[in-house]
Amino acid sequence: MVVEVVTIAMTTGARGVQIGRLVSEEVGFRYVNDEIVERAAEHAGVSKKAVAEVEHSPTLISRIMNSVAAVISSEGGYVLTPEEIDPSASYRHLIQDVIREVAAQGKAVIVAHGASILLADRPGVLRVLITASPTTRVSRVARELGHDEPQAAREIEHSDRERRAFFKRFYNLDEERETHYDLVVNTDVLSPEVAARLIAHAVTNT
Repeated sequence: MVVEVVTIAMTTGARGVQIGRLVSEEVGFRYVNDEIVERAAEHAGVSKKAVAEVEHSPTLISRIMNSVAAVISSEGGYVLTPEEIDPSASYRHLIQDVIREVAAQGKAVIVAHGASILLADRPGVLRVLITASPTTRVSRVARELGHDEPQAAREIEHSDRERRAFFKRFYNLDEERETHYDLVVNTDVLSPEVAARLIAHAVTNT
């Protein structure tokens, strides 16, 4: 298989963004992360912030409206479309469309946005998960943000919940598994540079 696209999923504190940039340099692919949201916002004619927010937990009003819609549906009333209930649903589709566009252009390292799940059946895609042990992740977040470890641990827990909710909301995925990826890299010991070289080796030798 000739690898044309690398997708990098990551847990908070695993240094996935840094590794993604290094991989793009190693293999000569362009680095794509914020561009996904920027393009989706441009297509929708809305602010980047409006689109970026759909990747996080839904707002209270969205949850209320979805609950109301469920009741209406169960009582045989008019069923609203996802876009009528929550306009962010259309933004989710736009993000996914942009990911497909970037993949179609080839020679890209796509970081985050669930690209590994969306492009699972696409030929020429190497799907990578960058992670680390909870202890390592907490230590890094505490050090990098200047927080104490209990606070860093809470931030990691919140991030992991958001991650699970994101996969459920975007891809109806109940559980993220290692088998959703072709390569899983644990950065407890590996430096970002070494991790990037390992991924680059997989790209050029797959």
